[in-house]
Amino acid sequence: MFAMLGNGRLALMLMLTTMASWTQAAPNSEVLEYGYYEFVGEAQRLSSRKATSGFVTRGDAKLVEQTDRIPIAPGRLFGFRFRFSGMNRNVGVMPLELVVEHPPMTKPDGTVSTGYRYFLELAMKDGVVEDKTGYRLNEVYEQVEGEWRFVYRFMNKPILEQRFITYWPED
Repeated sequence: MFAMLGNGRLALMLMLTTMASWTQAAPNSEVLEYGYYEFVGEAQRLSSRKATSGFVTRGDAKLVEQTDRIPIAPGRLFGFRFRFSGMNRNVGVMPLELVVEHPPMTKPDGTVSTGYRYFLELAMKDGVVEDKTGYRLNEVYEQVEGEWRFVYRFMNKPILEQRFITYWPED
């Protein structure tokens, strides 16, 4: 049920018009590069209750090797750069859900995590969003072999997926 303030019909029309503009413009999506990266300059580690480790790391990163097979190493950063386009040019943000599935990790408190999800809004310019996402293997319990799956969802539908396999390299 929607609460209408002031002119209820006007509010309903604005809401329906906004929803129609989203549904008419299904985004195009593409992965531009993927693999493992290294930070260029200083990276910032921030608290995040939603991430498996409880932290996210932000900073500028450059691609080291394009691959979907990621050798495990302490601090290894892997992920991908992507673009969403074809959206309404008048809309300023794109509401998304990021779903990450990863191999089972036993955290220090004894709980087991197999992934996480959160909602985000990415800033758009002229109907286009370009960004990077990934994961950094900081903690020993995060350094596990197996399949990783990153899925961006728009309006409850998957629009972009990237998979990786982490493995222990042979000496």
